[in-house]
Amino acid sequence: MDHRNRPARISDVAKLAGVSTATVSYVLNNRGSISPETAERVRRAAEALHYRANAQGRFLVRGQSETIGVVVPPSVASTGTLPTFVMSGLIRACQRAGYHLIVLAPEPSQHDLVSYLEGVARSRRVDGMVLIYDADMEAAVRFLEDEQVPCVVYGGEPPYVWYNVDNRQGAWLATEHLLDLGHRRIVHLAGPGSCQTAQQRRRGYTEAMLARGLAPWITEGPMTQSSGYERTYELLTSPSRPSAIFAVNTAVSLGAWQCAGDIGIHVPRQLSIVGFGREAGAFDAGFLTTVEHDGMQAGERLAEMLIRRIHGEEVLCERVRPILKVRESTGVPALYQTPRTNPGEPVLKAGAAFAVLSTAGRIEASSLRQGVYLYDTRMVSTYQWRINGEVPAPLAMTVTTDVLRARYVFQHAGMTRVIERTWQLYPEGMEDRWAWQHYGTPEPWRLSLAFAADFTDIFELRGSDPRHVGHKTVDQDAYQAQYRYEGRDGITRQVTMASTRAAQNNAAGQWEWMIDGQEVSGEIVLKTTWHNPVPEIDTGRKQGADPFPQFSFERELWQHVMSRAGSDMQMLATDYGQGLVPMAGIPWFGTFFGRDAVIASYQMLAWNPSYAYHTLHTLAAWQGRQDDPEREEELGKMVHEVRFGEMARTHDVPFARYYGSVDVTPLFLILLVETWRRTGDDALMNTMKPAAQAALDYLLRAQDRNRLGLLSFTPRSAQGLAVQSWKDSADSMVFADGEHASPPLAVAEVQGYVYRAFRAMADYYHVQGQDDWARDLEKRAKKLQRQFDALFWLPDQLFYGLAVDGNGRLLDAVTSDPGQCLWAGIVPRTKRRAVAQRLLAPDLFSGWGIRTLAAGQSAYDPYSYHRGSVWPHDTSLIAAGLLKAGAAKESETLALALMQATEHFPWYRLPELFAGEQGVAPVPYPEACAPQAWASAAPFHLMQTLLGLEIDALQHKIHAWANPPQALGPFTIEEIPLSLGVTFTLISDGTRLKAQDVPKPWVFHARTRPGA
Repeated sequence: MDHRNRPARISDVAKLAGVSTATVSYVLNNRGSISPETAERVRRAAEALHYRANAQGRFLVRGQSETIGVVVPPSVASTGTLPTFVMSGLIRACQRAGYHLIVLAPEPSQHDLVSYLEGVARSRRVDGMVLIYDADMEAAVRFLEDEQVPCVVYGGEPPYVWYNVDNRQGAWLATEHLLDLGHRRIVHLAGPGSCQTAQQRRRGYTEAMLARGLAPWITEGPMTQSSGYERTYELLTSPSRPSAIFAVNTAVSLGAWQCAGDIGIHVPRQLSIVGFGREAGAFDAGFLTTVEHDGMQAGERLAEMLIRRIHGEEVLCERVRPILKVRESTGVPALYQTPRTNPGEPVLKAGAAFAVLSTAGRIEASSLRQGVYLYDTRMVSTYQWRINGEVPAPLAMTVTTDVLRARYVFQHAGMTRVIERTWQLYPEGMEDRWAWQHYGTPEPWRLSLAFAADFTDIFELRGSDPRHVGHKTVDQDAYQAQYRYEGRDGITRQVTMASTRAAQNNAAGQWEWMIDGQEVSGEIVLKTTWHNPVPEIDTGRKQGADPFPQFSFERELWQHVMSRAGSDMQMLATDYGQGLVPMAGIPWFGTFFGRDAVIASYQMLAWNPSYAYHTLHTLAAWQGRQDDPEREEELGKMVHEVRFGEMARTHDVPFARYYGSVDVTPLFLILLVETWRRTGDDALMNTMKPAAQAALDYLLRAQDRNRLGLLSFTPRSAQGLAVQSWKDSADSMVFADGEHASPPLAVAEVQGYVYRAFRAMADYYHVQGQDDWARDLEKRAKKLQRQFDALFWLPDQLFYGLAVDGNGRLLDAVTSDPGQCLWAGIVPRTKRRAVAQRLLAPDLFSGWGIRTLAAGQSAYDPYSYHRGSVWPHDTSLIAAGLLKAGAAKESETLALALMQATEHFPWYRLPELFAGEQGVAPVPYPEACAPQAWASAAPFHLMQTLLGLEIDALQHKIHAWANPPQALGPFTIEEIPLSLGVTFTLISDGTRLKAQDVPKPWVFHARTRPGA
């Protein structure tokens, strides 16, 4: 390049004089200690080159303008994303130092940024510059450094002085957040490979994915909103779309958000989005989860660094750690989500089959929840009757466990038609009978049915896309329709519908019958059979549940509550090969869950021990036999969940037999010993000894692995649950300030379960004469109790924290978990009263139950799954724990509140959970299962607590309050089992309780209720 017409620069003078540019600057600005000979040589070189010092930086270096410039390149200015809080910090720091601040923004058409900055330098307008970094900034920074113009770069890392966020760490935080929520299909919308910032963020994302054993999924493009939109559209319209997006910057993430909205993808239910680069504090009403930093602090530091450079001081580069601000654009993936339910809709069940119907007794084609299900497959997806083209509204409807009966009455022009419908569900099919009777003038009419069987997997209904689908065929005539599905798992599933009368109109998925008006009475019967063979289940044992006690209350509410609870527990009883156990919940958890079955069986133990027997045998049959990280299986560990659908069997989801639960194993041991104590059945203990010993060995190994001596969880499967205690939603583990915690985590009530399991097994070993084993477990229990008290106690709350993370940090959120610690007995005697009082404080006690997270906590949401909602089983265990801790009055208050809540739900049925808001009535949670095992068993447990009922077969003693709560009124409870075929009765006149038919050697002890 020809430089002859270019004005001389300071570097030219330095070269001619044979000195550094700094020496030239010192000579021309009369600074520093320069020898006379060198100074003279510099002046001659400047004169020879016609160098004008004031145009090359003398004015800047002397600081005479007292102004700092902020250079905003066109690429930043055009996006409208000027860092507002950074600017505020710059202004504040400049004002403190006596400097003014101006924004220098070249026009977009002015591509030569170096020329623009040289003009600024010659104009003497500023003493130094802060440059907002973009990919074209390198040459400009190099020019300013060459010319000795003080500058600091913000947002990039050129080989000069800069202040920047740790892009790699920020990307790691964003990706880890999505992974902890349960996402696995996470795509990174990356920037160009030539961009240093984009490279750093790509690296952080890639490292986080690889650390979880997942392959990175990256698309590269411009860092603009339009690029984000276009790339997201391509991803979301592809056969296998992501469940989450991590975008390289805010502009790209906004494009992704806009695209998702335009094509009907809900954020965050169907897609989570995380952006990068927005300042903390900006956009207070923002919706986007972003990686951020403190913009105000950044601005102040930039000004301080630049002013120090202006004064000639040495300044080092700074890289700051970002923070992740979680907002509404991220949530758990669709795999762990559920469509809304309606607790008022009828539910039928027979064997493993169950039906969820509309309030009109139909299965609507558009519903994501209604249908007939068997082993995680929706067998019947549409079942819509019409009369004369209209949906008939029943005049009356009754629903029992497996039968729906409805009556329809139609009147028109002197004619009355009465239709009686009986819909009976069986384990292998259903029968739907429509019988009619006409009165008055004859009139023809039409009866039609639309039907379908789609064989949709339960996880697909919950939003998880199958990788592939099998082959379905349909064969239909006027009498019969047969649907067959050849699944990818090698199982052929089949549904056959047959009518007793030929349809006059036969179309695909539709039948229509024309009923002659002269047919005064008649009927049509639809018989449907299904076939969904599951090789893993052998129900040959055919062991039924024991009869339920007969509850008779004069007060109508209590009678409704106990009758509904009893019928629901009988409905949920399902045989998975070892006898009838509680199915977890309808519709989404219509299978065996270890934790749910154990707790529901424990809640039922005083009234019907058969649930506990079968649950113990079922868990022992599925106990871990090997180490399998993908299933989180370990030797002796108890199973969390068993699924039988196509997606589980083909590993589209990891839950075919899944062990990702930290607490089922200690709960198994608690239930085993409590069942032995309740029944005195030594044969049960002998049968269960191998399983119990393997479970205990697993607990000892797992506890010894933890450096703090706690039982914690760390997910081992990339597709499994991130949180593995009972509050297993991915966002349940939080600090008081709302920060989300990540595994490994040792949760409070889990330590309680282990403590109680150790104590229970020690009691058994003492009876068996194995005192060495017993004493060792008692020592472990005491040590665990001391450690729990030391690590979990919150002195300012007089309460215990939620969990301890892998760094030993206490999750200081106020939650319901310490209430279950009272039930487990791990809370030291000296602190039980304080814990009891804290549980009944208004922020935890909603008036209907105990909130999972206290109102007022940063993460509190009364409509969330585990951050403020009320779970009946949780409250029932807490009520029992309060009684055990000596807080009888608080226990009674809580138990009666939850029992009374049933009055506000359809069918007097407690749902899986309800919202934690206070009010005149509890508010339903929209996705709750109902019936659900441990919610349906809760009234039985609450009634046991209210009566103070304890049955100890080892001592042949029955304990109960002599004066039960007056709120219960008069009642009789008959056929309470003691042993096979031996029962007794409890009778209360509303003030005093007595027992009848107590056989020898049993003894009934009536105790005075404390505080009565």
